[in-house]
Amino acid sequence: MAGNGGGGARKPKARLLRLVQGAALGLGAPLGWQLLRWLFDLAPTHPRYELVLDVYMAVGGVLVFAVFGYHLGRKEQRLERLTLVDPLTSLYNRRHFELMLETEFARHLRDGTDLSLLMLDLDHFKQVNDTWGHQEGDRVLTTLAGILRAGLRAQDVAARVGGEEFAVIMPGVGGAGAMTAAERLRCAVRDGTFVVGPGTRIPVRISIGVASTERLAVSGPSELFRLADDALYRAKGLGRDRVEPAWPGGAEDGPGSC
Repeated sequence: MAGNGGGGARKPKARLLRLVQGAALGLGAPLGWQLLRWLFDLAPTHPRYELVLDVYMAVGGVLVFAVFGYHLGRKEQRLERLTLVDPLTSLYNRRHFELMLETEFARHLRDGTDLSLLMLDLDHFKQVNDTWGHQEGDRVLTTLAGILRAGLRAQDVAARVGGEEFAVIMPGVGGAGAMTAAERLRCAVRDGTFVVGPGTRIPVRISIGVASTERLAVSGPSELFRLADDALYRAKGLGRDRVEPAWPGGAEDGPGSC
């Protein structure tokens, strides 16, 4: 409730600020012209009066709208970031992940290219929060996000889709390639440096489920997501810290050890 109240209090202030800014822009033009007339002693009978006035209005208008457009563009960028990016990890959020999965699945249907999806979850993450607190748990999630960014291709889409659950869309990658990439990420996490508290290093493990259109008959993006998610929970049930494919015999496609 306190958060809602704070947000409501800020809105009138923001509106008042915009009102003051608009008034300043409106007053700036005539005041600037009066100053220019005084500095150059421009009377209406001056031979270059209209020329100077036209130049002043053109330059002033361009500058005002350029400044306005610059600040508006920055606000739009911040708004876009808020709607697309998870604020903690700086990975994409679930909303953007779902849009990208639909887009890439449509590309798969149109071009016949492979499409794979990884679903990742931290093993025993509740113990981290219970032992070190949620703030330190957030540090672990942030470190994991950095490992994901470093271990993926530029065209891959990594997103945080739940509390400690992540997803990676891999366009143009088949089953074997996705399994290899998943094992590489699992090993990178095992070898990663996760620090909590006053400098305590803790071991972190992940389980990964893999689904691929190359190995499965998939009707849509939601089914691809479900298959990868089911494979993830199967990996959890089989002992964690492992990669599990959504198709039979797929474990042979990955190295399986670090």
